[in-house]
Amino acid sequence: MENKMSWNEIKKSFPNEWIAVVDYERTSAIGVQGTIITHNHDKKIFHELVKNLMPQYGKIAVRYTGQLIKNPEVPLLWQISNTN
Repeated sequence: MENKMSWNEIKKSFPNEWIAVVDYERTSAIGVQGTIITHNHDKKIFHELVKNLMPQYGKIAVRYTGQLIKNPEVPLLWQISNTN
């Protein structure tokens, strides 16, 4: 595995992407630091990759490095469930 990355390094290296992190520590409500095992800008492809990695790693933190709240007038839960 590669070296652990901080949340700021992760966001800079993988902007607007879904990331899967193992051997991680939470650094804030959203932020984690750890080792990236996969990443992708496409949510569906990403989740398929993570599903295949679950047996190997077990505990995986999943985060999105972009802005989830694109329109503050629309409820966050709707935005998250309707993100492509």
